[in-house]
Order: sequence, then structure tokens, then C-alpha cells
Amino acid sequence: MSHFLFSLPASFETYQAFGNFMYEHHINGEMYELVDHIINEWMADFVSKKAEGAASTLDGYQWKDVFLPAGTTLRNVYKRKSYLAHVEGRDLRYEGRSVSPAQFVNAVGGSFRNAWRTLWVRYPNDSDWIPALTLRKKAENLRANKSQQEKIRASKST
Repeated sequence: MSHFLFSLPASFETYQAFGNFMYEHHINGEMYELVDHIINEWMADFVSKKAEGAASTLDGYQWKDVFLPAGTTLRNVYKRKSYLAHVEGRDLRYEGRSVSPAQFVNAVGGSFRNAWRTLWVRYPNDSDWIPALTLRKKAENLRANKSQQEKIRASKST
């Protein structure tokens, strides 16, 4: 099969390292064939992950006014030990079963504790733990601001 070849921009170091890699690992064939294969695989993987990410944003757990997307982790600290629950799909899971935040907190503590005051939340791809109560207050403030804006719009239209 005949191919029309053209120059693909890459640093000289990358070109040289790629050639050395092919040589050291006894990869036979033309460099352009491997480059074609790698780029096509990368593009297909990129599109697949993008579609997967779009679909997964619909999944998550709605905890009153706070939405916890799939992949979110909740941490419950009790007697200096951390316990974790994870949002999987549309469920909050702890020890293999679906629970509410209150059930998670009380399963660990053995008594009635306020989940908003007890839990810490870490969103997917984030390294910071945020107190659940902070997220609740932020959601309440957003709702109050939205309500205020709606009132202003309504008064202007009359």
C-alpha cells in the first residue's frame, strides 16, 4: 500500500528517542507505520474517554442541595480513624452496600451524628477535602442568590 508521507512536527530529541526505542526493543517496520498506529490509537482513546466522561457526569448522588458526582469520596473520622464511602453511579457505597450519608456516619459511629457536621468530601480529580457543611452552605447561598435574582427579574417585568 502506498502512503503519502509528510513531516510531522516533533522535537529532535523525541525523534531520536523514538528511533532508539524502536532499535533497543527490536521493533521492526517503518517508523511512520508505528507513528500512524500510535496516533490513531491515541485519537480513538481520546474520543472514547470524552464520551465516557460526558456520560458519567450524569451519574452521582444528590444529597439535599449538594450534588456529589460519581467518583466522589466521603470521609468519616471516628476515634481518630478514617472511614471512606464512595459515590458509584448514582449510589453512595460503604462496605459494599448502598447507604445515605446519615447511614454511613451512624454505621461507623454507632449512634446518631449529624452527617453534615461529620463528613468531609473529596471530588474526583481533586486532592482537597472539603467539610460537607461548607458545601451545604455554599449550595444554600447559591439557591438564595438565584431566588433573589428571580424576584428582581419579576419586579422589572411588571
